[in-house]
Amino acid sequence: MTASDTSNGGTTSFNGDLNRWSDGLAPQSGNTYFNKAYLLRTPSSGSAHTFAGDLLTIGRSSNSIGRLLLKGTDDSTLTVGNLILDGGLIDMGVGNGTITNNLAGAITVLPEFKGYLTAEGSSQPGTGGETLDILASISGSGEIQIGGTWGAASLEGLDVPTAAISNAAGTIRLSATNSFDGHVTVAGRPVNSTRGGLQLAHPEALRFATLNLTTTNSTSVPPVSFAASVNTEPFQIAALEGDATLVLGDTTDSEIVLEVGGTGASSTFNGVLDGPGVLKKVGAGTLRLSGEADHGCRILVAEGVVELSEPSLGNESEVSVTTGASLHLTHGETDTIATLYFDGVEQDEGVYSAANSGGRITGSGSINVGDEPELVSNYRSTRKWVPYDGTAVTPSSDPDYYAIPFMPVTENATSGSLKIAGGGQTATIHYSLEDAAVVQIAAEALGDDVERVTGLAPEVSTATPSDREVILVGTLGSSPLIDSLHSSGKIDPSEIEGKWEAYLATVVENPLPGVARALVIAGSDRRGTAFGVFALSESMGVSPWYWWANVPTPSRSAIHIAGSHVQHSPGVKYRGIFLNDEDWGLQPWAANTFEPEVGNIGPKTYATIFELLLRLHSNLIWPAMHHFPVETTPFYEVPGNKEMADDYAIVISTSHHEPMLRNSYEYDEGDLGPYNYWTNRENIAQFWEQRVAETADYENIYTMGMRGRDDAGMLAPSGTSNREKARKIQNEIIPDQRQMITDHVNADASEIPQIFIPYKETLVQYQAGLELPDDVTMLWPDDNHGYIRQLSTDAERARSGGSGVYYHLSYWGVPTSYLWLYSTPPGMTCSEMIKAWDFEADKIWLVNVGDLKPHELGTDFFLRMARNPEGFRNFDQRVFFEQWASRTFSPAQAEGIADVLEEYFRLNITKRPEHLNRSNSGFSLVDNGDEGQKRLDDFATMTEQANAIYQQLPAEQKSAFYEMVLYPVRGSNLVNRRVILAERSRLWEEQGRASTNAVAAEAEAAHDALLAENQFYNEVNADGKWNLMIDPMPISQLPGWARETQNAFIMPEVGSFNAAGGSSLGVVVEGSREPLEAGMPGELPMFNRPSDPSYFIDVFNRKSGTMNWTATTSVPWINLSGSQGSEDARIWVRIDWKKAPRGHAVPGKITISGLGGQYQVNVRAFYPLDLNLIDLPEHVENNGLVEIEAEDFAERDDSSDGVGWRLVDQATASEDGMTIQPVTVDSLNPNNLPDDTPSLTYRFYTFGSGPVKISTQCLPTHRITSDHPGLRYAISLNGDEPQIIDVNAVEYSSAWNANTLRAASIGVSKHNIAEPGMQAVRIWMVDAGVVLDKLTMEIASGTFEAEDLEVHNSNRSVVEFSDGPASEGGGLHIQSTSVNDFAILRLPEMQAGDYELTVNVKRWTSRGIIQMAIAENPSGPYQNIGGEFDLYDRNGVYVELESVPVSFNFDGTKYLRFTVVGKNSAATNYWILLDYLKFERVNSVSGLPLRNWRSVYFGNPNDEADASDYADPDFDGIPNLLEYATGSYPTLASASPVSSEWVGDFFTLKFDRAKVATDVVYRVMAGNTLPPETEIWSSESNPYAGGELLTFEETVFDVQSVAASPTRFLQLQVVRPD
Repeated sequence: MTASDTSNGGTTSFNGDLNRWSDGLAPQSGNTYFNKAYLLRTPSSGSAHTFAGDLLTIGRSSNSIGRLLLKGTDDSTLTVGNLILDGGLIDMGVGNGTITNNLAGAITVLPEFKGYLTAEGSSQPGTGGETLDILASISGSGEIQIGGTWGAASLEGLDVPTAAISNAAGTIRLSATNSFDGHVTVAGRPVNSTRGGLQLAHPEALRFATLNLTTTNSTSVPPVSFAASVNTEPFQIAALEGDATLVLGDTTDSEIVLEVGGTGASSTFNGVLDGPGVLKKVGAGTLRLSGEADHGCRILVAEGVVELSEPSLGNESEVSVTTGASLHLTHGETDTIATLYFDGVEQDEGVYSAANSGGRITGSGSINVGDEPELVSNYRSTRKWVPYDGTAVTPSSDPDYYAIPFMPVTENATSGSLKIAGGGQTATIHYSLEDAAVVQIAAEALGDDVERVTGLAPEVSTATPSDREVILVGTLGSSPLIDSLHSSGKIDPSEIEGKWEAYLATVVENPLPGVARALVIAGSDRRGTAFGVFALSESMGVSPWYWWANVPTPSRSAIHIAGSHVQHSPGVKYRGIFLNDEDWGLQPWAANTFEPEVGNIGPKTYATIFELLLRLHSNLIWPAMHHFPVETTPFYEVPGNKEMADDYAIVISTSHHEPMLRNSYEYDEGDLGPYNYWTNRENIAQFWEQRVAETADYENIYTMGMRGRDDAGMLAPSGTSNREKARKIQNEIIPDQRQMITDHVNADASEIPQIFIPYKETLVQYQAGLELPDDVTMLWPDDNHGYIRQLSTDAERARSGGSGVYYHLSYWGVPTSYLWLYSTPPGMTCSEMIKAWDFEADKIWLVNVGDLKPHELGTDFFLRMARNPEGFRNFDQRVFFEQWASRTFSPAQAEGIADVLEEYFRLNITKRPEHLNRSNSGFSLVDNGDEGQKRLDDFATMTEQANAIYQQLPAEQKSAFYEMVLYPVRGSNLVNRRVILAERSRLWEEQGRASTNAVAAEAEAAHDALLAENQFYNEVNADGKWNLMIDPMPISQLPGWARETQNAFIMPEVGSFNAAGGSSLGVVVEGSREPLEAGMPGELPMFNRPSDPSYFIDVFNRKSGTMNWTATTSVPWINLSGSQGSEDARIWVRIDWKKAPRGHAVPGKITISGLGGQYQVNVRAFYPLDLNLIDLPEHVENNGLVEIEAEDFAERDDSSDGVGWRLVDQATASEDGMTIQPVTVDSLNPNNLPDDTPSLTYRFYTFGSGPVKISTQCLPTHRITSDHPGLRYAISLNGDEPQIIDVNAVEYSSAWNANTLRAASIGVSKHNIAEPGMQAVRIWMVDAGVVLDKLTMEIASGTFEAEDLEVHNSNRSVVEFSDGPASEGGGLHIQSTSVNDFAILRLPEMQAGDYELTVNVKRWTSRGIIQMAIAENPSGPYQNIGGEFDLYDRNGVYVELESVPVSFNFDGTKYLRFTVVGKNSAATNYWILLDYLKFERVNSVSGLPLRNWRSVYFGNPNDEADASDYADPDFDGIPNLLEYATGSYPTLASASPVSSEWVGDFFTLKFDRAKVATDVVYRVMAGNTLPPETEIWSSESNPYAGGELLTFEETVFDVQSVAASPTRFLQLQVVRPD
């Protein structure tokens, strides 16, 4: 043809001349015709038409497909004598619904291209369609596709001419016997309910062909139908393929027989066989039925093989097998059917397998005939777990945390010992082939371990033992070898029978014929056996970490063993790890270094992890599952993973947002719809059920309930309450999940382990009333930072499912992630987990270990504790470290390594390396002796110790030490160094230090060193074995919200300063960020004698040249660490107390001089005259502060029943803590505490009185259960009314955020000290669970939180407000609205003296202008202090107003008034928001220097007692007033400040005059008698002439010569003016 046939008339190109054939004529005999690109239609009129040519080929061209379209009337016949289908299309598309066209003649199918046969159908299922009846015989061997074109305009990329194909939903009927031996593929979606896509109207229509069913269909719309009119003999096909449902019934629903395989061909069918008929397997080949759905038809295996890979025979089905044929079952399960025939004989009910079927059934599966047996899992449990499976365990007073649960081995033979290896010989290791796979794994691993130790490789065998000495391992009830020893009385397993994971080991004499001695290791179950074997390995010296941490195995010349050991069940039933957030470690290492053939975490990796778990006597894992930013292939999607877990007997469970073992990232919302159970229940349930069915035969723990896909809350309609979500989980989700378990795993779902994890928002839903099935285990989580959120109440502990704990040693999330190093002290973890243990959380302990490395020590500790929690009850972290180091390395290094580890955890828990804020480390560079530098010094010392140990270790131990100790030590050191030095460089830039760039370079060098350390870890250590295990990601590859995960590897901003040439001196003192300015002296903190501190002064060059400086002191009792230099220096200042005078603020001065300036630094020393150091307690006030560690109590009082505060070792941020034991004791009524309430008393000494704030630092854990009202304690100072303080912080609150980052919660109570001296704080228990860390007392600090002050009077409302940025979260709001509005605050217990007052306010747009005034009486008078302050600011900011001077003349309550005097023109109101008020003591503010002098030396400004003018407390004969006037010390005996001498003929008087003494009058009196009465000199007329000197010597000459009188007297008088 040359053009498409578009005629709709009776004449078409088929039989007429329409000028569309290449010759322009109608078809005629003797010609052959080809249509490769056009449409050829048949006439639409008439009943019969014959193609006139000799041959018609329907083929295809390079871009189009040839088409033959039948358009005849009903029952019209088209005859083509020789029709060739060469990749073309034959379709019928009359379009009027249900007619039939016949195609007669002969059809040959060529093999090169696929041919197509279609007929149009109705668009609605069951409403009929056209039928194309192929009367022609079909031959050839290509492929024919029936249907599946669905209105296509192209096929295989080739254009379909003229019009789209019909919807291809009609029926193709084959009515002739055919020799065609190719493939007939039925595709598409047939809609005709009786005929389907293909109808066989002749039994031999496909006798030699393969029938392939790929259509989408249901049983009511079959892909193939069988014509009832010819259903008199079997229908025959050569092979059956595809995945659709094939209904074996004719068009009247009568049964048919379908014979498959008569040609001897083999085929695989993944679909379902259904209907009343019979599938008859004939021929020699194999028909594989691999679909999972049940087959409903009868199956007759007459010849060859029918193979089933799934237990997919219907429960009501019938199966017949004849001799010589076989039913091959590869699924390893038992399939239930109604009837079974062997050679036509019906078999009795029962189970038939390869063992009893005479070869008719082969393979690993079996057939159960009769009623389906109740589904029973091998891993069901029918009793509540009891710790240690009921065995009583007593904690040891001298625990050995690394005690090996096996007999010890020796290198020399002992009485009754068995030689495992030595002298070139080894004992063969025997196990039974029938035992679990893990027994073989353990036996072979033991052989490898013997070789590691001795170099001798023992044989591992399943043969009958025959050597004189052998090792026999196996499981009771599963090992014929072990069972024979039991039955013969050679072993007595009564102590372990029926127990969980228990084992016995014993050396037995003559256990078997020909065997003289055997070491028998028998387990109560498969893991018990493995644990016993690996315990022997550990006893031989093989560390569980030999592979995962490269711990070397010590060599032995021989191994002997004797005696016996019984190991009872563990304390916690399920013990395991969660591999999580593996994006930057485990995943890249496994995918690229260890298992590149899988390219992810696959069975090879898991095998090593599973072996580690077994060696640590653990049994559970949550597999790695993260998908961002590096995607881990879900565990079950990697071939071999689940099988590997089963071989190693490791229980698989999944995390809190992976219900039913289904990684939520496997869920494709594009295919399955929203992950929303409200709107998409069916798809989600099917998604879960697929995994339940897939894993039904494995040992699993199912996670119940539902969260969102991305570790977030579950999707729900907008406005859904937590209570409604709880009901959804309770009433639909969990029942659906349990039904899956019932249907696929165990008939009684309550017997299969299930967990519910109240994680994050799920806990809120649980607390909203969610009720769980009684048998579901509650897996209580911590708050992701190591502090358990909640444990079980009495009612919850009664549940049969029990409870457990999900704990974190690594975490990605708020407030800040910690994914790199292990930094949670074991003591802290132990404190939390023993609490959980006491609250019966003993079913599951699971720990998030991130990448596993470098969390080896934490993993080891947690899993050993889970094995035997009672062994850790009185935990001693130091002993644990020593034992670990001794076992892992050597006893000689144990103490040194323990020192390093103790320091490592002490430093890193106060601020984890990942938590160091790059902008503000949290460690002051100017206060407390430079906290940042102290931290760096501590890190440096620790690192030096670790480096020294590394150098001393033998080469084979260095890799392990590096991975588990040195790398974390160096890494944390370098991160701290980088962050703190970068912060210092920014500070130095502000200060203008020429050395800024040098310290910035040090910070950058630390960063480079860290990256180099990572490279060494990956590429050099252990010869690159762990390459990419430390694999930080450039933050450019991460979204902003995820970048904090890389905080440890991000370089902070550093300071930069370009110094000019020359030199210029700069000075900055401790406590200040600002360098001193010329003429403005600096001041160091008070030097307190009891604490004997040192403070620093930094001397630095502001320019780039050489700078020389000197430092001098004004008094001999100030000691300096350096007095001169030419480089930047830190001068440490101390007091020589043997030389220093006594006093409360004895002044001194340091002068620092250099090019560019001279600077003064004032020094004050506190050493009161009456202070006796011997009488002081351990804890004494220092500059208003006292710190007491919780364990340093003075008295402890227990209740009458023995409840009391007990030490918990290394459990808090400042090491040890105190907590109530037993922790299960009930809470007390805080309003009625019993007289014997457990309490601790702390004693300390203060030098002042007044307000005191006590900050009680605690472990930031949470209230223990929902029945506990809180985490409360009662506190009292000196017997005042006890205050009830609750340190329980709501998760995700600002308080909780702060707590997690500092590893402490802080309870604050405010008290008052009436008198200086000895004080006593008493703390009582209210709720158990409080872990006291330390107490900090801030005494008479002069700082008042505004919200704590009483409002004495006001003319406007004054209310408290809450605001996170405020100093303690709130303040006072004076709601003033106009000028002259005021409020007066009452200041309690202020001491007389001089102060500077600083007020912190919140400025904003609604603030007024204020004036402050002070009074010492409530009625006034009020004296304005300072000027007016405008509180307006465009931004809401907290600021300290400029300090103002204040003086008080006497002790007592004071009154501070705030008055509105106006507002900024931009302000919107007159409000005043006060945060805090701070009064700081100062000297010489009041203009009364004598009062200040008295305060300095006596702490009392008044003329009384030791401070009175005429007192002489140092007994040097000089009264105080004269000491004051002459500048001498009143508390340090000194020579007289007055002297006389003759100068010529005149008598002179010399005395020291103090510059400060401006409030006294000096007079020199003269006379010939005593007392002299004539004033000859007065300071009133002689100004101070000493300039800047503190004192200078005055010389007064008598006005009368000596010769004028035989006696002459001069007298110095010092008087205070009235």
